[in-house]
Formats: sequence, C-alpha cells, structure tokens
Amino acid sequence: MSTKKNKASLYLYIIITIVGCVLACSSIIPNDYLKLVIVMVALGVGLFGIMKALSTPSEEEETITDK
Repeated sequence: MSTKKNKASLYLYIIITIVGCVLACSSIIPNDYLKLVIVMVALGVGLFGIMKALSTPSEEEETITDK
C-alpha cells in the first residue's frame, strides 16, 4: 500500500515540476520577478519531492531481503 502512495506522490511532484517549466517558458505571468519566484518555488518543491519519493525504499524490497 505504501508503494501506491509513493507512486502517487511521485507523479504529483513530477506534475509540479512540469508546471514550473511551463510557467518559466510562458508569458502567463508578465512580471519577471514574480515569475522567477513562482518558478523557483515550483521547481524546488518538485525536485525535492521527486528525490524524497525515489529515496524511500519500497516494502517489496524489504520483504525480499528479510527472507
């Protein structure tokens, strides 16, 4: 069950990262400094979440090594 939650959070953080890249390349936000802050926060949260989701071991690997 933890692996499903882990995969869902991984996909969420990937979507946040993609949204940050889209905002960086688009002209939706006209103010450059506001765009910079929003994009940096989105990329920071997204990359941190991806690293966190990928660094936690799944329960399947633990059960295999316990036997």
